[in-house]
Amino acid sequence: MIDEIQFYEPNDDFGFLSNFALATIKVDGVKWPSSEHYYQAQKFNDFQLQDLIRQALTPDKAFSLSREYAQFVKSDWMAVRDSVMRDVVLKKFSQNPFYAYQLVATGDQVLTEHSHKDTYWGDGGDGSGRNELGRILMDVRCDLAQQAPYNLITYVDSAKLPTEFGTFQMHGFIENATGKEHLALVYGELDPSEPVLTRLHSECLTGDALFSARCDCGFQLAKAMQNIVAKGSGVILYLRQEGRGIGLLNKIRAYHLQDDGADTVEANERLGFAADMRDYTFCQGMLGYLNINSVSLMTNNPRKVNALMKAGINIAERVPLQEGHNPHNAGYLKTKADKLGHMFESSFIN
Repeated sequence: MIDEIQFYEPNDDFGFLSNFALATIKVDGVKWPSSEHYYQAQKFNDFQLQDLIRQALTPDKAFSLSREYAQFVKSDWMAVRDSVMRDVVLKKFSQNPFYAYQLVATGDQVLTEHSHKDTYWGDGGDGSGRNELGRILMDVRCDLAQQAPYNLITYVDSAKLPTEFGTFQMHGFIENATGKEHLALVYGELDPSEPVLTRLHSECLTGDALFSARCDCGFQLAKAMQNIVAKGSGVILYLRQEGRGIGLLNKIRAYHLQDDGADTVEANERLGFAADMRDYTFCQGMLGYLNINSVSLMTNNPRKVNALMKAGINIAERVPLQEGHNPHNAGYLKTKADKLGHMFESSFIN
């Protein structure tokens, strides 16, 4: 059985694969509303005719104009059309990362333009066509899948997540370098033109699920979800980096050392680990898949801010997230401020 994705109309499932999908591209400084506009215009040497097609209100109109002026199609068009199509498809996805992530997410599935009108670019409607557009898309997908940031993560699936705060959409990803599974919890409609209220939350089983009071993790997660719902939109990246990257069992060992008097940094170091072992590079892939271009980051941790900036993530602002101070974690929070540089108001930790 062949896993196949059939596409045709731009508003259908997987319609982003169609040249008729509205995805602006820029060629030699000139903007084109869609790859279909550009492809149809390249049939002609006349610059005025090219510009007429470029200004067509829709991709369908651009297609119709090329038929209307068919007598002026350049003589070598049939010889060059494949290279023009390959070039414009590559431009479409390289210049529109949101679509590129979706293309890579199709994995190894066969991509087929299911068109009964076209036996060259499509499958002819009955599978007898050459499906040359589908072949080009699969070639571009293969190229992108080997490049950062598209090779950082693999999207798996999505589902609703009702919570006491509101209903989030949960997206699952695999970090390709480690095989770890990570989640993105999305609330509301995200605007790619605006910074998105975001929390990068490293997994803390003891705090998030077992209600431990010896850290502030669970309190921060709950508050971040509340803040996002109150704003109307936002995202939490839930990252499988337990214990600042040392893992659950090593965190238990670190807790034992803390019970004996070590602070949170000393405990990690006595076990042979750095104070913070986390890597955020792959988060660029998760945010890119969600079409998030910049974030308002909920954190108190300047190291996280610097690490994300080095990973190519645009941070528009830092939003403080001070929550959960109690007698059991007072020393832990003070150590995070003194040794890890966490930015707390003095009234919060004193």
